[in-house]
Amino acid sequence: MEAVIANPRVRSPGLTGALVAFSAFVGIFATTPGQTVGVSSFIDPIAVDLGLAREHVLLLYSIGTFLGILTAPMIGRLVDRFGPRRLIAPIVVALAIACGVMSVAWNAWSLAAGFVLLRATAIAGLSLVSNQMVNLWFDRFRGRIIALTLMGMAIGGLVVPPFAEGIIQSDGWRTAYLTLGAGVFAIMMPVGLALYRNRPADRADRDFGRPGPSVSANVGDGLTLGEAAGTTVFWYLTAITLLVNAVNTALLLDHVRAMSAAGLDRSQAIALLGAVTTMQAVATLATGMLVDRFGARPVGLLGLAMLAASVLSVMAAPGLGGGLVYAVTLGAMIGMLQVVHSSGLAESFGTAHLGTIKGTTFVVGVSGAAAGPLPLLWSPTAAYWIFLGLTLCGAALGVLSLRRRLSRV
Repeated sequence: MEAVIANPRVRSPGLTGALVAFSAFVGIFATTPGQTVGVSSFIDPIAVDLGLAREHVLLLYSIGTFLGILTAPMIGRLVDRFGPRRLIAPIVVALAIACGVMSVAWNAWSLAAGFVLLRATAIAGLSLVSNQMVNLWFDRFRGRIIALTLMGMAIGGLVVPPFAEGIIQSDGWRTAYLTLGAGVFAIMMPVGLALYRNRPADRADRDFGRPGPSVSANVGDGLTLGEAAGTTVFWYLTAITLLVNAVNTALLLDHVRAMSAAGLDRSQAIALLGAVTTMQAVATLATGMLVDRFGARPVGLLGLAMLAASVLSVMAAPGLGGGLVYAVTLGAMIGMLQVVHSSGLAESFGTAHLGTIKGTTFVVGVSGAAAGPLPLLWSPTAAYWIFLGLTLCGAALGVLSLRRRLSRV
């Protein structure tokens, strides 16, 4: 079903496009409290305060992630029907409430409920809506604008963990979550109400009003979920989101332990998160330009190579260069594959049903985030080999998609 158009006729598509890009950037930044990089510094303080084993907290986080993301297909359908503008206010309120629920967790069950709400509102909610708005407003510039908006996540990774860590050390993790919830509400509510937009009224208003052929012209208005699922590229892009979420979550949640095993203390390990997000920002911007120039599929293969490099680095020499080699390859992998997945779906399947398609792949991707840390509970070495094997399978799908394009699987 087409989105309901609630926007007035765009008189200055260049200005409106810039405001849409800026507001999506702020929206992605505001998801950081619910992203793994935002949660990672809370794991140990929560475990100590609630008297839980660290592995128990990680398990609850995985369960909360999986249950929370199950709302993504429903939210995707709502975005297709009503547009991002009508959904932004309730989603911002829900994310602020989720941070509040986290701050009052008192046992394993309440902590699990907090993780469910946090992941549902940040990932299935605010992230999906913000990404979909970009896909609706940009076509030939989609890769670059998605890259710019995903910089919000990279900057969030630079700002939020040390900010939260300072509050944790001075006033405790509960106060830190209350502060993050208040910050999300104070930043996002005015930005969302003032700047979020639905589908543009005219195709000429996309891409800042600059004319040019659509990169998705061969799929018309867009494929349905069923039609998309019959293509090789759908499963390639789904494999990419599964892998980047699984490996990203697993390695970041295990970051402090892995770096401690390599001889680094907690402060050095936390500082390395800045190197991860810095490289993520660089890779995100570079990938946006590469996707607009060459398309998402071939660039995805380069991202999978970075994924393999990050896993091999933490396996063979996690302390090399003070952990910097591992941090750089991990950040490059995250930045590249996130842009490829976000832009690749719209590039391959159009935007008419993109919310539903994206919501479905979100379930797969965040299921990967939920399952990713579990092999680490068995054996880090075994987990690394599993990640490498799945990466090889994803690369095989990528090569096949380049040869078959939109042919049926």
